[in-house]
Amino acid sequence: MVILGKVIALAVSILTLRQLWLTNRKTKLEIKKLELEIKKLRRGGG
Repeated sequence: MVILGKVIALAVSILTLRQLWLTNRKTKLEIKKLELEIKKLRRGGG
């Protein structure tokens, strides 16, 4: 039963890390989008 618990803990850790990684990727894409918007605004309004 100890091994089963360790396997479950490992699986949860992997899923959590994967979720964090996906969230991080999404955030980076959103930041890039915002940076492009700012560049457009600076060019257009500057």
